[in-house]
Amino acid sequence: MQAQFDPDSAAAWQIRLFKKSLTKQVQLHNLQRFLSPTEHKTCLDIGGGNGILPFMLRRNGGQWVSLESHPPAVAAMKELFGEDAAHAIVGSELPFEDNCFDTIVIIDHLEEFKDDAMLLKECHRCLHDKGELLIHVPYHKAFSLSRILRKILKLDGDEDPRIREDYRLKDLYEITKNGYDMVEKQTYSGFFVESGDTWLQFFSGNHRRGHDDIQTGSQQNADQQLLRKFAKTYRIYSLFYPFMKIGQGLDKLLAFTSNHQLVIKARPRPWIERKSVHMRDGRSIADATINTRIGSAADLTDPKNNRSST
Repeated sequence: MQAQFDPDSAAAWQIRLFKKSLTKQVQLHNLQRFLSPTEHKTCLDIGGGNGILPFMLRRNGGQWVSLESHPPAVAAMKELFGEDAAHAIVGSELPFEDNCFDTIVIIDHLEEFKDDAMLLKECHRCLHDKGELLIHVPYHKAFSLSRILRKILKLDGDEDPRIREDYRLKDLYEITKNGYDMVEKQTYSGFFVESGDTWLQFFSGNHRRGHDDIQTGSQQNADQQLLRKFAKTYRIYSLFYPFMKIGQGLDKLLAFTSNHQLVIKARPRPWIERKSVHMRDGRSIADATINTRIGSAADLTDPKNNRSST
């Protein structure tokens, strides 16, 4: 794949970095577990940052379009996919016709929308009746040392575009209940991998969106700065990679603990607005449905007892 890009291009460097990023590799693995064959299908990915995960998903075949809300990310995707295959998204409305996609994948982007429920309603409008929706979001933990570490290191500063930090399963059920059936879910990524990735982002500076730290000046100077940044990041990723593998093994030993990332797969059904009501014991319908297996979530499956082996 790398041969199609100039060796010093940003696209080629992103592929090299992916090969040294355990967290991205595991994220891709958990998305592909739920992704149905996409060959001869029309697919949309929303989010995906610099585009490397959508790039890898495209290896499954099919015709893909990418949406992102951050201009540097859109520019990176255009270099990977071409001008017509990546677009900016403003607000929650999707610039597509009804029933035009077989698959929609939202990658770490739902939490950045002020009206996340409206985005999912738009996805429902754009999906075929037998289509599927995959959502990857940070998973809610009542207490997380790795997220405390992120705050200490100021990785989630004022520039953080997220409206909310994470989702519980019942949060996703609440915003999908009008038109989707959740059919599969998976949590993954334990303390050691998350903490390692936090330090990796801190030392490499990858918590910044795009290339905002590249100084302005001539295009040639900016390109040279960007290449130096990629080379530095690659060295740091290579140094951390063995320790991340060790952390992955330690997380397997602690598989009984809750994880930090959540992937769900949902299928559309006719859209019917449903009011949020509560049971006599005070539980919401989302809680009752998920925890007692009634309603549309009764078919919810949880591979490997809600723990990933990767």
